[in-house]
Amino acid sequence: MSGPRGDRSMCGRIGERLEALGLRTVLLAYWGTTSVLARRGGKPRTDGGESVRPKG
Repeated sequence: MSGPRGDRSMCGRIGERLEALGLRTVLLAYWGTTSVLARRGGKPRTDGGESVRPKG
């Protein structure tokens, strides 16, 4: 016999799944947007910052 507790736990599970799906969607949209903007930014800046090569 299922009472209100059983229905509530089922709704809670569905709500948790929808929340996780929404969070993944937001993160994917953010990641996609930043990658597109990074590509459109043009050539990398070379402003004389730190070098990864040793001087010598």
